[in-house]
Amino acid sequence: MRWIDATSLVAAGLLALGAEAPLPSADAALAELKAGNARHVAKTYQRPHQTAARQHALESGQTPHCTILTCADSRVPPEIIFDKGLGDIFDVRVAGNVAGDDEIASIEYAAEHLHTPLVVVMGHSHCGAVSAAVEGGTLPGKLPTLMAAIRPAVDQSASEPGDRIANAVRDNVVHVVEQLRASKPVLSELVTEGKLRIVGAVYSLETGKVEWLPQP
Repeated sequence: MRWIDATSLVAAGLLALGAEAPLPSADAALAELKAGNARHVAKTYQRPHQTAARQHALESGQTPHCTILTCADSRVPPEIIFDKGLGDIFDVRVAGNVAGDDEIASIEYAAEHLHTPLVVVMGHSHCGAVSAAVEGGTLPGKLPTLMAAIRPAVDQSASEPGDRIANAVRDNVVHVVEQLRASKPVLSELVTEGKLRIVGAVYSLETGKVEWLPQP
């Protein structure tokens, strides 16, 4: 299975100019992300949708197949991690992959108006924002607000065995997934109606592999 470029459909006479290609199911979109990450791990990239034709095909609109909320860290670019290209992923990036009002509004826009069927909340190993939240201390500017958003995961990880930072990274992803699923009125309603799936993942800087967290 592969994501079909709207330009190819037009050329094949299967899609009228200006019409939208049908979006995949959440399961299909997730399967494509997993396949793309496997290529990233193996360094056997296909690098789809990176042509001039693809760029121009997107001038009149976008139909991304998923939304990814992930860290702003320069080592965690979703299009490379999942071997995707222009128009494939609706990216929402912020340090610590937290979900404040702006991030939630962006995800709502993608789910409500672009009809993306899948949201992935992805943390990563050795996250600097999570590490700073665990270490505590006085921070300048707006950083205390960011640390407060990660605090629930920091508190939870304090009683867990194993690596404190790794546990906090994972707990933070779980917390944000739960936060988004309960976000009213838009996201929670779409989840209840079966129109939106929200899942969690953690990316390894060491291996390049994405670990998908258990889903309820």
